[in-house]
Parts: sequence; C-alpha cells; structure tokens
Amino acid sequence: MGKDLKSMVTRCIYVGKENDNVKKLKTATEELKDLRSNVMKRVKMYEDQQKLKRLEKVQVWLRQSDAAIKEAEEMLMMMMSSSSSNGSSMMMMSSSHKTDKKICKMLKEVQEIKSRGTFDVVVENSGIGNGGGGGSMMSSTVDRDDQTVGLEAVSGLVWRCMTVDNTGIIGLYGVEGVGKTTVLTQVNNRLLQHKLNGFDFVIWVFVSKNLNLEKIQDTIREKIGFLDRSWTSKTEEEKAGKIFEILSKRRFALFLDDVWEKVDLVKAGVPPPDGQNRSKIVFTTCSDEVCREMGAQTKIKMEKLPWERAWDLFKKNAGEETVKSHPDITKLAQEVAAKCDGLPLALVTIGRAMASKKTPQEWRDALYILSNSPPNFSGSVLLTC
Repeated sequence: MGKDLKSMVTRCIYVGKENDNVKKLKTATEELKDLRSNVMKRVKMYEDQQKLKRLEKVQVWLRQSDAAIKEAEEMLMMMMSSSSSNGSSMMMMSSSHKTDKKICKMLKEVQEIKSRGTFDVVVENSGIGNGGGGGSMMSSTVDRDDQTVGLEAVSGLVWRCMTVDNTGIIGLYGVEGVGKTTVLTQVNNRLLQHKLNGFDFVIWVFVSKNLNLEKIQDTIREKIGFLDRSWTSKTEEEKAGKIFEILSKRRFALFLDDVWEKVDLVKAGVPPPDGQNRSKIVFTTCSDEVCREMGAQTKIKMEKLPWERAWDLFKKNAGEETVKSHPDITKLAQEVAAKCDGLPLALVTIGRAMASKKTPQEWRDALYILSNSPPNFSGSVLLTC
C-alpha cells in the first residue's frame, strides 16, 4: 500500500509540473505567433510600398519562428490527444517524465527565438537604381518619396514635436490604411539615422488589439539592455520598478504602434515625459478617444488624400504608360483608384498590383473584385488579379 501511495504521489508531481509547462508552452507559442505576425507586417509594408529587401537576419528569424511554432503546436496537439489515454501508474509516470523533458526543451527554444524577435530595422536598400545601367529604374530615394505623398507634412509635424520641450505625448489617429504606421516608422528611422538625436533609447513596441502589459515591459527591457536572468521571475510591479529606475535617468523616445485602448504606462514603469527629462511618447491609434485617455498633449489626425493627390499617387504606382495604354483603361483606372478611398496604403498596393495589367478586361476584373469584396489594408494585400 505504501509503495502504491508513493508511486501515485510521484506521478501527481510529474503530471502537475507537466501541466504547468504545457500552459507555459502554449502561452509562449501564442506570443511568438503574435510577434512573428507583427514583424511580418512591418516587412511586408516596406516590401510592398517601397520595394526594399528584408534583412537576411530577419528572414532567418522568420524561418526559425515558423519551424518552432509548427513543432510546438504539434507537440501541444499530441498532448491533448494523449491526455485521455489510460495506463498503469508507473508507466504513466515514466511517460509523463519523458514528455515533460521534451516540453521544457521546446519551451526554452520558443522563448529563445522570441527573445531575438525585436528588430530596429527589418529591411535594406535592394540596390535597384543605384549605379549605372537601366534607365527605367527609379532610385530608392525617389521611390520612397512617391510612396509618402500626403504623409510628408504629418511626418514633419511629428518630427518638430520631437524637438520641442513642451510636448511629451503625441497621438497619431485616423482610419486604418491612412498611413499612421508609415509616419511612425519614418520618424523612428530618422532618429536612428541621426544617431538617436539626443535620445539615449529609441524603443518601438507593437501593441495590437490584445493589450499585454507584460509583453510591453519585456520589449522595453530588451531595448534598455536589462539582461538579468532574474527578469522572468519578477512580478509585474518589480519589472515596472526596474524599468522606471533605468528610464527615469535617461532620455527616451517610446513609439507605440496600433494602440486600441489606454496603455497604463505608469503601471508598466515608464516615467511620464516632462520638460525635465525631455522624453517623448508617440503612438498610433484609430480612436480620438484613445488619444484623450493616453493624455496626448498633441493630437494629429491623419486624413484621407483628396482625389487629385490620390489619383496622382495611384498613377505613379500603376505607371502612366499602363494607365494611358488604352482609353478604357484610363476610365477603369480612375474607378479602381476611387475604390481605394483616399488611403495611401491602398493606392500604393493596388496601383502596383495593376502595373502589369495591359488589357481592359484585367482592369474590369480588378474593379469587380474590389466592388464585391474590398480588401483590408491594415496589413496584407488581398488583391491578386
């Protein structure tokens, strides 16, 4: 009886540990999927809008994260399917012990890949148009200017806010696809190119709809260089204290992209910007209400492009030659451009998708697709015609 009881207790301990690690693996895998999605969104934005090339280290990380996610999900599925199987106490204890080792190993791998998923820069110049050769290729500088028609003024306004002391929190708001992330990225990159421009830290956090304060803390921790192994065992309050301790002594620029609700930055450990620390917080959101809740001292509403500028941007990306190649195409192109509703991201991506379409029928097909199922331009391009 004594041996049976001891066996049962030991088995319960192993199963308890296993269940705990399964939960941790599931959470870590979901976080890695979210992080991968965010990185891919940034990469695609640059590739689609500016024809830049993703960095090799970013591509390697994406491949590694894909493989780890697939393996972790398969392991979790196996755990679910085997949880209902029966067997002797000793056999289940032994099996549980072996499985727990595999789960722990997988958990460490997922966490390690996740820790390397924060990139200041995700793309590089592809080199097209730089140097002799083809006369039809535009340089990347001209190309970037083409993509930001209507955004230069907003970008310049945000930059000016970064250089004055009386504005600490800046909110960019407007509908999806209007160019908020593009502007935020421009300002972030400009700071990095100017060797931080007086800031000790430039921190980028993709917030997204599912607000996770601990994830924000983890990203900030990586950016400020706090690499103490004890971090994972700290409570949310302890993490906030450590972040505050470091940031309160430095000047920082914190960029928060895609904010859906108020982020309690004080709770996260971020010191409020003021005239003394001269730090800045800039965020993007679709909601004017979020701007108020976040205490934005400067609110910048990003509007859709008026028709003339929208049409010019569309033509630049579709190509004047293509648009004028047939009388029917010119009229159809205007209708397609109108479906983009003045959104720069839509005008760029749809325009480029249509650049190789030389027949009126292809343009009619595109117009039909856009009329019946308008694409979502918050991240991916859904028009393939």
